[in-house]
Amino acid sequence: MRALIRSARGRSVGALSLLLALAGPARAQEGPGERDEALATADSIRAALVRPPGEPPADWVDVAEVPLQVIGFPLRLAFVALPGWLATQITAPRPPGPLVRAYRAVDAWGVRPTIRTSIGPRSAAAVELQVHRWEPFYAHSALSRRGSQRHRAGVLLSGRRSTFTAEARWQRDAQVPFYGIGPDTERDRGLYRRDYWDVRARGGFRPSRTWSFDLGAGFEENRIGDPIWTDDTTLEERFGASGLYGARERTRYLRLDGGATLDLTGWKDFQDRGAWFRAQGGVYRGVGGTDSDFHFLTGIAQGYLPLNGRQQLALRGLASIVRADGGEGVPFFHLSKLGGPETALGYPSSRFNDNDMIALQAEWRYEVWRDIHNLVRSEFFLYFAEGAVGRRLDEVGSGDWRPSYGVGGRLAARERLLGVAFVGWSGEGVHLGLRGAWPL
Repeated sequence: MRALIRSARGRSVGALSLLLALAGPARAQEGPGERDEALATADSIRAALVRPPGEPPADWVDVAEVPLQVIGFPLRLAFVALPGWLATQITAPRPPGPLVRAYRAVDAWGVRPTIRTSIGPRSAAAVELQVHRWEPFYAHSALSRRGSQRHRAGVLLSGRRSTFTAEARWQRDAQVPFYGIGPDTERDRGLYRRDYWDVRARGGFRPSRTWSFDLGAGFEENRIGDPIWTDDTTLEERFGASGLYGARERTRYLRLDGGATLDLTGWKDFQDRGAWFRAQGGVYRGVGGTDSDFHFLTGIAQGYLPLNGRQQLALRGLASIVRADGGEGVPFFHLSKLGGPETALGYPSSRFNDNDMIALQAEWRYEVWRDIHNLVRSEFFLYFAEGAVGRRLDEVGSGDWRPSYGVGGRLAARERLLGVAFVGWSGEGVHLGLRGAWPL
């Protein structure tokens, strides 16, 4: 590389010198003697220049770069070249093709086809149809490649400072994993199917730009069964389900919950900056023969620190507690969970379950590419997290914490995140994923 720079520099100086020798004040007539003198001066300047060899020899720097380039090629391909190519395809000006025109026509009529990266635990990618022709009423219907389904309809009213949503939903989580209760459960899992109805109403109020409050009420009915579209070990085969409340019973609950959010963040030059805090709690009361009452509390704190225009540090802390208030206790599928992008990237979703959970996460982000229109950029990130579950938070010991790691790429517009691709790993394996939203 240094040899090429020296060669280019030598050629540039030689060409510039020749032009300066030949150029001069414009004359109406130039004699033969003056022309010969100028050419002789240019020849003498060129002869005095030190020309680098045509093929400079390799040195120790060139040798050291070879293994680094080989090791870094997959990462560069995955997190620099591929996101850059995708962003170029997205932002490059071109007339819309027939598929784009058809999509826009269907969307203008009131139906929007959408691809979802997930619609529930271990659902995999899903296809969803969204009907918005009669706004503020809406209807969504989704089916994933693993058999999970989500069908919902409702009304969404939105004002300058307030929102109101009423919705009825039926959902099937076809292959939900469960590994047991406690911080030391084995990696062997059992899969189950959860079918449930959820009817809810929620109102939100934002008195200022930074503060917002919400309150909701709802009813849910849950039924647990064997997973579908798989031959993996079932929950019944792995655990017998005798000690898991909610595994064999049909449970029904009335629910009341609310929360408060303090948002001190703001987007600037592709980065979310500032701090964000949320506290939420709710109570579940069993009805229709369900002998179970419990409540939950959740707290989240996030911070975004720009190191410079291209680098950023993102931090997140999350804690959740669930307490039984009487009866049979808490259904196993409503326990606090650790695992997945929300809490621990290196573990599968719901890897650890117990009453309480705590998780700490950190990301370092670095811009690796930006399009020429300054509309989209891609970032490479490094991820580290530690989390734990326990019967009580004050009972969590040092041996209960589980570290996880990750690398990935982010594609962001100037004011929002477009998508994330990641590789997460821990002492139990490696997990790949693609998400349209990100907790951090």
